[in-house]
Parts: sequence; structure tokens; C-alpha cells
Amino acid sequence: MTLTEAKTAAEAAEDHFKFLVGARFVGMNEYHWYRAVAAVRGENCRRNDDTSHDQALAADRTIGEAHDLYIKALHKFYVMRDGPKGVLGGRGL
Repeated sequence: MTLTEAKTAAEAAEDHFKFLVGARFVGMNEYHWYRAVAAVRGENCRRNDDTSHDQALAADRTIGEAHDLYIKALHKFYVMRDGPKGVLGGRGL
């Protein structure tokens, strides 16, 4: 896989994750999902938006799995681009 292909795969995985949030919970986006997951974990992250769907949103396995695939693809791209120690670690910083 080339660096360009890895970037394209990560972007496609991100788009799919974002699509699933909106498709499964109309009117919501990835930021609602991140906030809902944090709130269910007990983190203090409340905002002035509708929190009535937090449990269902955070527990949605399809969205969670899509997010995991996105993060894996993103990290694969970063490792290919920056090396295993990251951009700063590769420079001895």
C-alpha cells in the first residue's frame, strides 16, 4: 500500500463513520457521538444540546466498529508517513 492509498483509505473510513452517525441518528454528527461516549463514561462534557440519545448513541456497535476501523486506518497512515516513533520521535526530539 502506498502513502496515498493509506491516506485515501483513512479518509474513506472517516467518511463512513461520519455517515453512519447521521444515518442511524438523524440530525447528529460525529461530535455528538464523541460527546455521548464521553458522557456515558462519566466525563464532564455536557453541552447545551439534546443528550436524551446518549446511551443509544454511545452503545451503537455499528458506529463504534466504524470508528475503530477509522482510527486503525488513520494510525496506519500516520505510521507510514511519520515512522513508528512519530514525526517528533523520528527527529530525536
